[in-house]
Amino acid sequence: MVLESATRLSPVAGTWIEEMREVCVSHELQELDYLVGLGEVKAQIGRLALRLSAEQSYRAQGAAILPAHRHLVFSGPIGVGKRRVAQAFGEICARLGALRKGHLVTLDLCDRDVCNPDKKTALMLEKCEEALDGILYVSNEAFLPTGILRSRGDLRLDPVDVMIGFMARYRGRIVVVLDSRHQQFDCISFHSGLARLFSETISFDALEPSELLQILTAKARDQGLDLPDGIECDVMPWIAAHCLRGDWRNAREMSDLLSRALALRTKRAVRQRCASFGGLDLHDFRQALAAMQTQNAANFDRPNEFPARLSSFVASLIRPVDR
Repeated sequence: MVLESATRLSPVAGTWIEEMREVCVSHELQELDYLVGLGEVKAQIGRLALRLSAEQSYRAQGAAILPAHRHLVFSGPIGVGKRRVAQAFGEICARLGALRKGHLVTLDLCDRDVCNPDKKTALMLEKCEEALDGILYVSNEAFLPTGILRSRGDLRLDPVDVMIGFMARYRGRIVVVLDSRHQQFDCISFHSGLARLFSETISFDALEPSELLQILTAKARDQGLDLPDGIECDVMPWIAAHCLRGDWRNAREMSDLLSRALALRTKRAVRQRCASFGGLDLHDFRQALAAMQTQNAANFDRPNEFPARLSSFVASLIRPVDR
């Protein structure tokens, strides 16, 4: 998780938290506030929570209110806490009575391994049913192959059609959060009725180098460890040099770095036949950084998969149907 044991609130986040104290349990708000950065995201979630609270108040007074579409697009890079925000939003919805359970169900990279169109459709239906009364968190990349069936004259439903039908049939009982990177959302926007179902787009910015260092510190403390003195002199330049890469994964890079450093610490302890692994050593981090830089250099010339998949996708749309 992208967490930090911070004690001070950002000005933007502090405002909406004070407004929400009376209408929502503080636990969910604190979970959001513990996320590093994302001040504007927290403010938008706070405004959504206020809207839900007002809607529930009107219902309590006997007003007949049709459940609104609360489906959201989370637009931003990998590793900035989108899934954690979606989970906290589900908990807020449950506490306010907007959703009965508020649990989170994900359709992500592992599920994309299902290649057969019929199996993809069945999987989508299964995930939608599992997410009923909660949040369905969908990785946009999972839908890159959709739409091809219909473009080739096959009238079978694809997964997005199933999702749209489920959203309409169970309006007010499911919230779909679409995890999107900026260049991906247009790939499925041609689906009839999809865009109008998503009421709001929340943009997540990439994390700053100082915020990533805070995350690394928090992750180490979760392991009961402290970072070695002077580590910022090695980590900060590395972050600054790589954070503009298209495949930069923000907090996940910090998790990878810490995992490599821990593995090197274990090897060092075994090699030295130490009874205890000891703390984190600056040399372990330097070796881990060197290994990651070597890996990044090896991947630099590797072609990006997304443009190739997108080109194939577009070509399939304009290819004439075989008669």
